[in-house]
Amino acid sequence: MPDTFQALGVLAVALLPGAMYVWSFERQAGAWGVKLADRLLRFVGVSAVLQVTLLPLTYRLWFDFVRSGRVASGDVPLLLWPVLVLYVALPIAGGTIVGWGAHRRRRWAKWFTGANPEPRAWDYVFGTWPEGWIRLRLKSGTWLAGAYAQSPDGSRSYVAGYPEEQDLYLIEAIDVHPETGEFPLTEVGRPVSRTSGILIRWEEVEYLEFIEEVT
Repeated sequence: MPDTFQALGVLAVALLPGAMYVWSFERQAGAWGVKLADRLLRFVGVSAVLQVTLLPLTYRLWFDFVRSGRVASGDVPLLLWPVLVLYVALPIAGGTIVGWGAHRRRRWAKWFTGANPEPRAWDYVFGTWPEGWIRLRLKSGTWLAGAYAQSPDGSRSYVAGYPEEQDLYLIEAIDVHPETGEFPLTEVGRPVSRTSGILIRWEEVEYLEFIEEVT
């Protein structure tokens, strides 16, 4: 553990890029590493990679401004400010890009996240916001169904992500036989809308079927 204020400051500055990267990544992909140990390992790992990559530059800055005493005396040029901005901006940009790629399951993102970054099957299924019909049976035996989609006004269905308790909001409920789960259809072959949404807690669900693509 650092035993001086200076050592604590150096440690904080060293871990800052990793913290900014993880924060930016999770804004895009979700909080897939919420435990302290997980986040600490990511902070340290990403910071280590960035520090090694930028080592010639950081050493030069330390030698010219810190070791020489120029920072303590206030002799710091204004042109150094963009360098400090980049020190924070680059990890944020990197985390955002990788999080965006992971959320959309781009192949290149697996080089950074691993082959299976989603912590649960729930997050894997709903992580990319697919559109389709959901039919489910409650533990009480009742069937429910609805559209997992986005409406023209911008409102959409929603699921809770890791590590929150799993719940599901379907923006448009549809008629379904309460005992068999079959959809009654209109003359044009469309499910019959109830013009209302459904909010369901996963702990009440026994079985869920996802039928991809709303047609």
